[in-house]
Amino acid sequence: MAGRRQPSSKRYAQALFELARESGTVADWDEQLATLAAAAGTPEFVSLMEAPEITADERSRALEHVLPDMSDGASNLLHLLARARAVQVLPQVHERFRELVDASQGVVRVEVASAVELSEDNTRRIVEQLSAALGGDVRVTASVDSELLGGLVIRVGDRVIDGSARQRLNSLRGALARGMV
Repeated sequence: MAGRRQPSSKRYAQALFELARESGTVADWDEQLATLAAAAGTPEFVSLMEAPEITADERSRALEHVLPDMSDGASNLLHLLARARAVQVLPQVHERFRELVDASQGVVRVEVASAVELSEDNTRRIVEQLSAALGGDVRVTASVDSELLGGLVIRVGDRVIDGSARQRLNSLRGALARGMV
């Protein structure tokens, strides 16, 4: 809807994380948010939850039918977002919630892209080096990017460390074009 401000996924995630931590239900909330985020990925679910002609009672009955194991807290969150017509922010709320959980546990999630599949030994060395550099329990998600000629592209949150051969070639190409080699 034009002009309608979407609620901040960061604020919702922070509030839910504090509530979950205080009540000792972080794992439960993580699971519930994952379920809600997946549901919010379907346009039919979002339409059902945000339809202005559906009453809160009808929405609750539909929710009980679609997601019968939903906790009262998760149901309340969904109703709150439905009233704000913001159910579609649930995937971002879950992502931010996971980031808060990871930060509280000293976990750093890192994405590593390489031209070829990394061996276990290479992955272990990358984890060791990143753990030393970042000071946390590093969890690597490795992927293969066939467009890379060699080297690695590492993503840590918003930071990107591009050590790929493609990047080095592009830098060299730029330097040659400027006559700086």
